[in-house]
Amino acid sequence: MMFDDKLGEFQQWQASPWGRLRYTVAMANLVRHLPAERGLEILDVGGGNGVEAVELARRGHHVTIADPSPQSLAEANTIASERGVRDHITTYPADIDSLGATLGTDGFDVVLLHNVLQYLPERERTATMLADQLRPAGVLSLIAPNADTDPLLSAVRGLDLDEALWLLDSPTRYSGAYDTRTHACYADRVAADLRTAELSVIGRYGIRCVCDLIVDDSRKSDPDFYSKLERLELTLSHRAPYTHTARFFHLIAARAQ
Repeated sequence: MMFDDKLGEFQQWQASPWGRLRYTVAMANLVRHLPAERGLEILDVGGGNGVEAVELARRGHHVTIADPSPQSLAEANTIASERGVRDHITTYPADIDSLGATLGTDGFDVVLLHNVLQYLPERERTATMLADQLRPAGVLSLIAPNADTDPLLSAVRGLDLDEALWLLDSPTRYSGAYDTRTHACYADRVAADLRTAELSVIGRYGIRCVCDLIVDDSRKSDPDFYSKLERLELTLSHRAPYTHTARFFHLIAARAQ
C-alpha cells in the first residue's frame, strides 16, 4: 500500500517545521468551532498514525480513526498508549467507501477529513458520505492542498514560469511524497459540494499562508524564527486575502440541527 510504503517519509514531514505548522494551525482553527464540553465523539477519516486524534483525545474527547493502512493504525495505537490516551482512541481499518458498513449509523459530533480529499476520485460523493456520518448540529473539518497556490509556489520557489502557467488550468497535481497524481482541490468548489450535501460552511481558513513562500527552509528550523513564523501563521490563518493563497485551505461546515 502506498501510504504504508511511505510512512517513514511521512513521519519526517510531520516532524518538520512545515509539518508542525500544519497541525498547530489546523487545531487552532478547529477548536474555535467545537462545543465547550469534553467527551465529544470524533471521527478522523484517513487519520493515519493518529497525531491529531491523540491531541483531541488529550483534550478529553473520544476519537475513532478510520484508515486503510494497518501500519499507520498500529502506530496510532502505540502513540496513544505512550501519551496515556489509549482508552480514548478506537481504530478501524476502513476507507471512506466502507464507513457506513464499518461504523454503523449512530454518527459523530465531529468528522475530520484532513489532507485526504485530493486522493479520492469522487468529490461530491465524498461530501455526502461525510455528511451522513454527522449527528444533527455536527461539525465537519476538511483540509486539502490549495490548488490556487500551486502556480504561485512554482513561480516563486521554483522559478518555473512554464509550470506555473500550466498549473492554472491543470485538473491534477503531482505528489512527490507519494509519487502519484492527485486531484486539484479548490476551496470554492469543495464548499459548493458541502452545501449540496446540506452542510453549511461556517468557517474558512488558510494553513501555511507564508511558510511555503520562504525559500530558505533551513531558517524555519531555528527555534526563534520558527516561533515568530508560527505566531504569524496563526494570525494570518483567518484573514483574507491570505486565506486564498495559503498552502492548504481549511473549511469548517455544520449539519443542521
